[in-house]
Amino acid sequence: MRPENKRMQAWLKANGITAIPKFIRDGSVRGCWRLYDKGEPWTPALREKLMSLGFVGFDGQPIGEFAGNGGMFSVFVRGHVEMLDERT
Repeated sequence: MRPENKRMQAWLKANGITAIPKFIRDGSVRGCWRLYDKGEPWTPALREKLMSLGFVGFDGQPIGEFAGNGGMFSVFVRGHVEMLDERT
């Protein structure tokens, strides 16, 4: 796992969210994080928690109610680029 993904995973865990993060460096969602946990359902509470932590949707708007992939926790979000800095 890349260092920025490890930092994000630890930060999410410290904030009560279990997820596997992946920072997307190329393509149409470049600059987004993919956060997922295949065992976790996508709920309004999880959506609110992510937004309260400073995340927005892949398009810079609030995270959508139906952003979870098929009702599962698998979303593309923007925010917390400080995790990319090797010095943090």
